[in-house]
Amino acid sequence: MTLKVLIVDNARGERASLVDLCEQRADVHVVGEAESGLAALRAASELCPDLMLVDIKLPDMSAFDLLSAAHGQGGPLSVIVTGGPDYAADAFAAGALDYLPKPVDPARLGYLLEREQLRCQEPRTGATVSQLEPSDAFRVHPRQPDGLQFLVGERQHRLYPLEVDKIDYIEAHGNYVTIRSGNFDYIRRDSIKRLAAYLAERGFVRIERSLLLNVRAVAYAQVASHGSFAFTLSSGACIQSSSSYRDTILSVLPLAPLSRRNERSHLSRCGKKQYGDAAGQIGAENNALPGR
Repeated sequence: MTLKVLIVDNARGERASLVDLCEQRADVHVVGEAESGLAALRAASELCPDLMLVDIKLPDMSAFDLLSAAHGQGGPLSVIVTGGPDYAADAFAAGALDYLPKPVDPARLGYLLEREQLRCQEPRTGATVSQLEPSDAFRVHPRQPDGLQFLVGERQHRLYPLEVDKIDYIEAHGNYVTIRSGNFDYIRRDSIKRLAAYLAERGFVRIERSLLLNVRAVAYAQVASHGSFAFTLSSGACIQSSSSYRDTILSVLPLAPLSRRNERSHLSRCGKKQYGDAAGQIGAENNALPGR
């Protein structure tokens, strides 16, 4: 039989090099190429490859999330992750078939292709998404590439690549987190602590022990009691922060200084005798985020 291979790398030259190496074998056929994680998922669904060669640094998601999502499409798809030597341990932990450091050694690749050819001739179990172990389907690895644009979440036994910028908030539930995006909730085996570190540069801030908020999703904020804030999101949802995370929030959103400026302006118009009423009435319009 002919081994069908899909090559995933955002560098055209790297893809061309792998195509040449693969097609030196008469029993190997490169059925397609993809330059991003989403493109790879579409290609895998349409072309049904036996093997994917995946670069560690994709422009839209990590190779590890792609591996989890590809497994979740129901096919017995083997995945090899290529990249720098620092990612070898993480690739094997994620369930990769094998790991090829760059530059790829032709002899090593040839051996792996031959081994996979034999593997494909064996009976397959055809595991479905519902049979995947949560620890394999949802994992954030200690060496995520920069520029993460997608997280993989599960809903109704299906795995979805979720655009990070369109996530409203993430809430912890024991060993899992719930990702709120649009009108749906998705689950992921992960921790708030690790996601907070990975998503900080994408505008996410921890507002409570179990809540990670995407500031892009905020429509307006209100000052609540004891130094906390109430956030109303564009979706209509309302979540409240904890006072212990006040400094963390203010390091990302200048809510308190904005509130004090508007409060002083309001007091100057209403007179000092109304101080008691004005101090407790900081409306949503007075605490609107910059640019809203």
